Amino acid sequence: MIRVVVLREVSAENALAISGFPGMGLVGKTVADFFIKSLDAEPIARIYSTRFPAHLVVHSNAVADLNRVDIYFARYNTTPIFIVTSDTQPLHDEDQHELSYKIVEHLSNLGVRELIATAAFVTESIVEKRRVFVTGNSEQIVRKYVDAGAEPLREGMITGMNGVIVGWAKAFGIDSVCLLGETWRSIVELKHIDDGAAKMIVDIIAKVWSMRLETSELVQSSQQVETEVKQLVQTYLKQVGKKEEEQGRRTHYYIT
Repeated sequence: MIRVVVLREVSAENALAISGFPGMGLVGKTVADFFIKSLDAEPIARIYSTRFPAHLVVHSNAVADLNRVDIYFARYNTTPIFIVTSDTQPLHDEDQHELSYKIVEHLSNLGVRELIATAAFVTESIVEKRRVFVTGNSEQIVRKYVDAGAEPLREGMITGMNGVIVGWAKAFGIDSVCLLGETWRSIVELKHIDDGAAKMIVDIIAKVWSMRLETSELVQSSQQVETEVKQLVQTYLKQVGKKEEEQGRRTHYYIT
């Protein structure tokens, strides 16, 4: 069962939507939260589903609610923007498809013509220069983001709602891309939030849509996380490197 609760009626034409759901390094979720805060977006709808885990989430003010998808609305200059996020995803594939379908259906009714889904691309190596990969539901929409600096994702698979929502967007005639910020596997395994990968995605979106956004908080947080992770990885390498060399094995982590 899915129920859409409308908090505020909004009418928009040729609107942009940005979505980000929890995943590796919380990259997509961080992008969505950044735009909500930066654009001072207001909540306009909530989508409840029995497909979410059966949890009642209690907040610090003692107010509780079910897990849900939140849809926010803001304008940047003349561009109407909807931002979609949640604190969790349904556990099963069928449920993620069903909820993604309902989200896209609602966005289509709100006048959305382009959807940017955001996610993480996990790499083994610790690299200084992060990349953003892009895939989309048409060559034309992919080209727009490649021209802004993203690298085309030639093959592979994107799991979860951050991926399948792009496919459902096509079924509703909405141009859509998934932007994947490069994150280090060490960041993911240490359960850090990767603000650096999120910032790279924000930069691409800002370039395509001619936005001027303040990202200093993301930069500062990213630097702290990267420094901590590098130190931990270096310590790990020193502790196990000699043993792995003796056994003829290659370490899982390396820095370039």
